[in-house]
Amino acid sequence: MNSLHLDYICTYKQITEDDESEKGLRELMYQIQYLQLFGLQKFDETIISEKIEAVYKQLEHESFLDELFEFHTYKGYMHKEFMFRTLFSYEYLDLFQKLLYNYFNKLPIESSIAELKQSIKINLDERMKEMSK
Repeated sequence: MNSLHLDYICTYKQITEDDESEKGLRELMYQIQYLQLFGLQKFDETIISEKIEAVYKQLEHESFLDELFEFHTYKGYMHKEFMFRTLFSYEYLDLFQKLLYNYFNKLPIESSIAELKQSIKINLDERMKEMSK
């Protein structure tokens, strides 16, 4: 059983911030949708941590996680459970939420895995470029 609220589409990255008055709207929408995922109205670190841990325990032996972690920025530096937690970050939440929705609703997950893997690879490439400067 899954304790996350997954029946919505993450749209925070689709918001435009064309002028100064719109700056920060994406981040605000991310925060709202992040709380929505956990069924919360306000931030509660204990509940969020418990729910993430419970979902990780459900998924820790799924091969798609190893597939995602293969290209993770912190592979070799961080335990898998901590890498799992990063999938709830701004960079990945929209794609990971979609993957979780499909997984828990027994829908095909291959395209969601591919999208998330691609995003993780891009993030890794960008970090490697920054480090080589």
